[in-house]
Amino acid sequence: MLDLQLCRLLLAWLLIVSGSQTLIVAFKYEGGAKRSLDTRDTSSSNKTVLPAQFYPEFNSSRVMIRYGPWNVPSMDMMNGMGDYYTRDAEMPCTDCLITWMQAGFEYPNGTYANANTSLWLHHTFLVNSGRSDAVCGMGWGGERFFASGNERTVVDICMNGTDQVGYYIGPTDRVRFEAELMNADMVNQTATVTITYEYIPKPPSSFTKVTPVWLDIGGCDNPELPAKANTTFNYVSPAWTSTLSGKITTILGHVHDGGINIDILRNNQTVCNDVASYGQSPGYISPASMDMGMGMDMNMSMSSMPPATNDSTTSPSMLHISSISTCSGQAISAGDLWTVNAHYDTTKYAPMLDTDGSLMPIMGISLFYVAEGQVGSNATLTVGANGMDVAAAAAASGSGSATATSATATVTGTTTSGAGGKGGISETVLGSVVVGILLVFGGR
Repeated sequence: MLDLQLCRLLLAWLLIVSGSQTLIVAFKYEGGAKRSLDTRDTSSSNKTVLPAQFYPEFNSSRVMIRYGPWNVPSMDMMNGMGDYYTRDAEMPCTDCLITWMQAGFEYPNGTYANANTSLWLHHTFLVNSGRSDAVCGMGWGGERFFASGNERTVVDICMNGTDQVGYYIGPTDRVRFEAELMNADMVNQTATVTITYEYIPKPPSSFTKVTPVWLDIGGCDNPELPAKANTTFNYVSPAWTSTLSGKITTILGHVHDGGINIDILRNNQTVCNDVASYGQSPGYISPASMDMGMGMDMNMSMSSMPPATNDSTTSPSMLHISSISTCSGQAISAGDLWTVNAHYDTTKYAPMLDTDGSLMPIMGISLFYVAEGQVGSNATLTVGANGMDVAAAAAASGSGSATATSATATVTGTTTSGAGGKGGISETVLGSVVVGILLVFGGR
């Protein structure tokens, strides 16, 4: 029996020993996880230089790097899901500080790809293979320092240029790129993941190197947990005991469709509430003909979906998460216990479905960056039984991307996990696994 984390470790090992940048891997899971992987690394990318926004006095630069292109299978194959890996991903620089990042998704000709064109950046992330992760050690093959879902949240490490901090890329660091892409069309589509970086080429002595912290409702083992239909539910992560002291420069959150918000708690008190907003731009409103596989199966009638939320003509099955608010400036101390609590309401927003009509698993992740030695705020938020605070609720009802700020308050109400078991989570055990691996050396 082989679990998802072991599969990832096996894949990371194969990437290292293959000596090649081209790798095709096929996995078939029987039971547990329901999707297969057809992973192909073309190892092609290119750069576009953009105007830098911060720190001109330190010769800051901004560049967009394209990863791919990738062939994403049609929805009648593997539920339209494909996983893609690059062992030595191109970085914008070495011996440098990355101060700002954002993911994007486009067709090879540069046009925009999103739910309205039936393509999803389900998620992408970067792992520094030469460092140990603050939460999971080497369990993910290194330090996870960047992540994005289809909402494509800005990773503003430097707090809009107001704090002299950044993530350090060393001269010998090797970075692994991973992405999971989804296609809701009946034909294969080709797409490219982009990541825009702003960086300072040499770390000035006045800058602090941040440490990323990744908290997950699935802990270090399984990032995907079961969804539930037509109800409200939540999952709480296992607690992480901090080894760091300083200030958190930015806190990011990620949930899937059906998700309302994700709380970040320090010693059982909420310090940040990242709130999801839906359908704020045309890219995040899928046409009814594309809805299957992205919140509605082709055999599911519109009447079985929750009622419309924005207007009488837009079903919630057509609205997708378009932004998730962020927080900044919180204090962290060694010995603090940190958890995340992901809240879902599938009576309000439809969850994602596989092509057979079954619920796709969901996620609840927070990624934040710690500047050690700096002083942060000990403020907390007032939350109710639904996990929402007053400021966050106001942000969720407005338009555009919202940034949540902490106000001094006392936490009211309690949070409970959506399932039992260790860390408040029932462990998902994968069934028997059939793994087929084909290594292709020397490129294509």
